[in-house]
Amino acid sequence: MIKRLLIGVLYNLLLIPGLVFACYKLYWPREGKTPFGKRALEHFGLGKRVSRPDVWLHAVSVGEVIACVPLVNKLLEEHPNWQVLVTTTTATGAQEVTRRLGDKVMHRYSPFDLLPCIGLFLLKNKPKQLWIMETELWLNWLLLCRALGIPVKLINARLSARSANRYQRFASFAQMLLSRLSWIGAQYEHDRDNFIRCGAAPDRVQATGSIKYDLDLDPQRIEKARQERRAQWHERKTLIAISTHRGEDQIMLDIAAKLRATLSDLLLIIVPRHPERFDEVADLIAPQASFARRSQNQPVEANTQVYLADTMGELLDLLAMSDIAIMGGTFSQIGGHNYLEPAALGLPCVSGPFDFNFQEISSQLKQAKALVLSENIDELIAQLTLWFNDSQCYHAASQAALHTVQANQGATARTLHALVFDMES
Repeated sequence: MIKRLLIGVLYNLLLIPGLVFACYKLYWPREGKTPFGKRALEHFGLGKRVSRPDVWLHAVSVGEVIACVPLVNKLLEEHPNWQVLVTTTTATGAQEVTRRLGDKVMHRYSPFDLLPCIGLFLLKNKPKQLWIMETELWLNWLLLCRALGIPVKLINARLSARSANRYQRFASFAQMLLSRLSWIGAQYEHDRDNFIRCGAAPDRVQATGSIKYDLDLDPQRIEKARQERRAQWHERKTLIAISTHRGEDQIMLDIAAKLRATLSDLLLIIVPRHPERFDEVADLIAPQASFARRSQNQPVEANTQVYLADTMGELLDLLAMSDIAIMGGTFSQIGGHNYLEPAALGLPCVSGPFDFNFQEISSQLKQAKALVLSENIDELIAQLTLWFNDSQCYHAASQAALHTVQANQGATARTLHALVFDMES
């Protein structure tokens, strides 16, 4: 008991410098960054009250919001009278909630994990349950939810062996976190095993599969984007570089330049991960290639070599306009990003060697021969050249990507059944 009290005190002391850093990351103005405005007060537990929502669903940012959309839609289809409050930490996450869910849900920014902030939020809103996407665990959230009788459930949770080893170095802290969860929906059996190894009760952890496979894609939107492609750049070969980070844009430009030795009409689309880097990437491209910026409605002309996708919320459209994807965040220790949207649209993918954040998805796509990873850029160029030039090989990889996604769908229904079962019983 005393040990847990000391851990709690130390944790809250360490939160103070952490809060200063969080405020800098969230609020410091940068070019292209979405501002919070007066709604920043919601991070401190202030803002408009939501009257006792049936579910408080926390999705920290864009990726988690996209993943939770099918779950929310199915929940409201089965329980149309339920009130759902979705919180995000980031402003871009909030934009995604508005764009994908509209007025079906209420949105607030999530409170910081300081006792006054989360305490005020909980006492004011009084949610019946808290569902957390993936593994966004905060000690004070869990402690106060337990004190107020609010069950906390973890959805689509991942815990790699590497992360589990880190948790075990702080076993008492990990136990404090995991013992306060009433249910964990782990993505796969190895995730389940790792949660149990770190102290979660075995009867509270269930392997449900990944709900990220249950993508909610609008076929009309996809067809419209494909028509736009045909109208703008006809049958040009198109490579899309997704979610690039600083240092990777040059790699993408170099790959495209080498590919043009045999594919003179190649169009490279670059989608930077962070909007504050849009101008920086434009400045990088300008002396090396002719390019157009999507934000400025500049057309893709016959001599355009690079299309800079410097807008938000249009990745699905851009993927539908492309042939092959190359994944950012994999050429350094970022750990990669989600392969599933390109795969669901039939795009084979190449990436660098560092995709440890999505190893299970990566493994399945590699096994299906729809994804190639390598630290050797020349190997990636050879694979891209093969796919662009051999239509039969490309078609096989495209179909393999689609089939991999389809074979893993169904986790949303399993997860939702487990989440609402005890609320109805």
